[in-house]
Amino acid sequence: MACLDTSVRGAYVSSVVRFLRTQLPQESADLKEQELRARAERGIDAAARHGITARWDVARFIACQLCLGEHFDTDPAHAWPQAVLARPYLTPSRKMDWIERHYLRPRRGRSPTVP
Repeated sequence: MACLDTSVRGAYVSSVVRFLRTQLPQESADLKEQELRARAERGIDAAARHGITARWDVARFIACQLCLGEHFDTDPAHAWPQAVLARPYLTPSRKMDWIERHYLRPRRGRSPTVP
């Protein structure tokens, strides 16, 4: 994901922004479009550092950043998701399933659409 060419990555970032605005309207309401796009860009790179590269998993990772803070994956206040991300026996998708179930589902406005 981090190595995508500019046009493909830009289109993906746009789809993530739409996903965040739709699924997490309260959490994204105060962010201007450009800031939300910048956060999505940084989130793609942060997710890749954890081996998370599938489109849906990256979108969920970015949603977690929006809900828990941009550095939830390194902030000591969020030890549980960090422990999940560090588990080598879980696939990246399974890691995001666990984290999503705990943090994102209660916040979402409606059923998810894959960005």
